[in-house]
Amino acid sequence: MGIFSAYSLPVQGLKDGLHKYNYVLDGSFFQHFDASPIGESEIEVEVELDMRPNMMVLDFILSGWISASCDRCSADIQLPIGSDQVLFVKYSEENEEDDDEVIFISRDAPSFNLAKYLYEFSVLSLPITNVYDCESEEEPPCNTDVLQFLGNHGGSEGDDPPPDSSIWDALKDLK
Repeated sequence: MGIFSAYSLPVQGLKDGLHKYNYVLDGSFFQHFDASPIGESEIEVEVELDMRPNMMVLDFILSGWISASCDRCSADIQLPIGSDQVLFVKYSEENEEDDDEVIFISRDAPSFNLAKYLYEFSVLSLPITNVYDCESEEEPPCNTDVLQFLGNHGGSEGDDPPPDSSIWDALKDLK
């Protein structure tokens, strides 16, 4: 038995219709993937399998958190994540190439392993920046020293220095 055998769906002999599976992914799952951007985490995944005569449609609903460093204040946070992804799996007797939207498997395949797709969909659900609305929490994890320093020393984006600033004078001398 492999390390990902728990993520295999027994598709041989499965009746047509809807079937539901639930998984919880944590750091021990993600450590098996090289250079994974996800470490400590808890992601609940609900997989709804719609079995049809010639294909399977899998709907993945992910929700949970990952441990990250806040991009705003550098505090360690539990960054909420969530997404909804769909995977189409078609039966084919020929060796057809998978593409981004459709996976092909043999009709004789006894199972279909979801581990690769659970990993990919989890990584795709990561936000571009590691920030969230933590002010609504009872005890925000924010590093108040960093936020205070930025509030005192940083300008807001798009602020231009006044026209008589020495920066502008230095730029005029460049001609």
